[in-house]
Amino acid sequence: MTRTRFLLAALAVVFSAGCDRHSTVPTFAGANKASPESATKTFSSAGGASRSAATVSTPGVLHLTQQQIDFAQIKTSPVEMSHLSQDLDFSSIVQAPSDDIGIVSPQMNGVVSRVLVDVGDTVRKGQILMYVTSPDVAEAQANYYHALSKLQEVEAATRLIKTRLDLSIKNQKRLEGLVDEGISAKRDVEIAQEKVASTSAELVASEAAGNAAKAQLSAAKVRLAALGISSPSKTPDEITTELPLYSPRSGTVVERNVIAGQGVSPISTTMTPRTTQAQHNSLICIADLNTVWVMLEVPQLEVSKLKIGTPVKFTSEVAPGMTFDGQITRLGENFDPNSHSVLVRTQIQNRSGLLKPGMMVIAKVHTQRPGESGLIVDTSAIQNIEGKDYVFVARADNYFEKTDVQRISTVGERTLVKGDLKLGDHVVSGGAFVLKTEAVKALVGGDK
Repeated sequence: MTRTRFLLAALAVVFSAGCDRHSTVPTFAGANKASPESATKTFSSAGGASRSAATVSTPGVLHLTQQQIDFAQIKTSPVEMSHLSQDLDFSSIVQAPSDDIGIVSPQMNGVVSRVLVDVGDTVRKGQILMYVTSPDVAEAQANYYHALSKLQEVEAATRLIKTRLDLSIKNQKRLEGLVDEGISAKRDVEIAQEKVASTSAELVASEAAGNAAKAQLSAAKVRLAALGISSPSKTPDEITTELPLYSPRSGTVVERNVIAGQGVSPISTTMTPRTTQAQHNSLICIADLNTVWVMLEVPQLEVSKLKIGTPVKFTSEVAPGMTFDGQITRLGENFDPNSHSVLVRTQIQNRSGLLKPGMMVIAKVHTQRPGESGLIVDTSAIQNIEGKDYVFVARADNYFEKTDVQRISTVGERTLVKGDLKLGDHVVSGGAFVLKTEAVKALVGGDK
């Protein structure tokens, strides 16, 4: 007998100290399976029963009195046919969707004169957010009027040349008629022809100048549009240096990086590889927060367990007791070479507006392990006796059958097993160590 057997036998003696062993026990043959009404149950108390050690009638079958069951707090849980699942937890930061962000930045050098909105304000597309005073604005408008006046000048010259050409052509025809009548000399006709030719050349040159003037005017209009000026002042006397900046979209102001008197200049925005947030020096950032993103940094070992559309549960200290439902919408393609992780994008409907950019949340992703499905039991139900794994299956009338199982895989409190179990069997998941002690005690007694 091994040292382990002596120790377990001692535990059994302690459990049954002071109690009398039953002399006879009904055999297990013909006993019916118990059919508990709940998935997990605790055996109820039965008063008046004396505590005694478990009795054994059939090898591997134990019987406990109701008082022993109550004392050991025996609980059972059902055997299920399912996939072995795992919950993955991540902490991350709420972000505004990058495809629903609009930034306001100046297209000229200048000084901010007025700011009309602040963080948290709701704005509409086309609303004036701020004013910038810039000499570039006045210069752009002056260039527009210069191009406009140049075009008007060329068009006037072209009309005059066309008139002269018409008169030259009429004079040429008149002289040709006089020559036919012998009244005028041929030299006069030749001079008239030369006049028509030179005037025609002037017209071609004037029309070319007109096309160039039109191009200059179009460029001046484009420059005004780039500065945010949809229409120039009606007259040169109304030229101003103050330019309004408009909201590019409807939404909520989530960033404001500008104050009155601040100098500004044109900037460029970029996206960094490890975030969807725009890295920029924008003056104002506007986002639609009806939907928000959370980027999960997932180790490469766990990526295969995630799929697009997988539900994700989110919680936050800002909203105790509340759970926000989201789902995975994109799996990243680029792994970080240092952490060997990839960004997985999740999306949450935020109609209530409780989630704000920069807020920390906890994400819980319920995943199924590929290929691992079958009989699932509570991990606490599995007891190891002499190097082998067993569970105790609850039978009728407080009988428990020791059943050999093979442990396939374990995730937390759930274990995938193989063995002589059936769907719907109830195994002891609470107090199983007491049954293990009794089983070892019976085994020790059988070795004597």
